[in-house]
Amino acid sequence: MSGLQKQFGARVKELRKKKGYTQEHLAEILGIGVRSLGKIETGNSFPSTETLENLIRALNVSTVEIFDFEHLQPTENLKDLTIQMIDSNPDKISDIYKIVKAITS
Repeated sequence: MSGLQKQFGARVKELRKKKGYTQEHLAEILGIGVRSLGKIETGNSFPSTETLENLIRALNVSTVEIFDFEHLQPTENLKDLTIQMIDSNPDKISDIYKIVKAITS
């Protein structure tokens, strides 16, 4: 099982829950078994091309969105990435501060 599979699975689970779907409901929409969906969500399996296309449609996301799982990294990695972004954009520190303050207030 690869890191990519685990991250992809976590993203599918996140998107499924965001839609308010149970595993049973999404599996039914996809035409696969609940165990198969569970294996995808845990990263123990990767979907076929057909199932991937059906996932994108069922979850109403773009191909780019379904593979957007950078935010699912461990907190320490996210802190490091955030610091790198701040360091590489010193002219944006004020804007970044405002955004962080707004979402933490």
